[in-house]
Amino acid sequence: MAQKATFNGLGSELGNLYRLSDAQTRSISPENFNGAKGKGGMATEGTGKNASRDLGQGWKVSPSVIIKAGQTITVAEINGSGPFSTSG
Repeated sequence: MAQKATFNGLGSELGNLYRLSDAQTRSISPENFNGAKGKGGMATEGTGKNASRDLGQGWKVSPSVIIKAGQTITVAEINGSGPFSTSG
């Protein structure tokens, strides 16, 4: 019996559209710096709060951050294996 080759989810061309992957994805943004699942669009305060005041929670209220001169900001610190790991 032939062994099924695993798919790492990185080949995004249409030829791989039917394939399933065990890859885990996360979206890192100013509303969700740690990529917690289901936490994007949960902010009620932020740089866009006036423009989005009538939309309510679930919409991107804080899609950006203000970085002042000389200030630094950490966008994401991610622990765990990278996309090329074959271990679980």
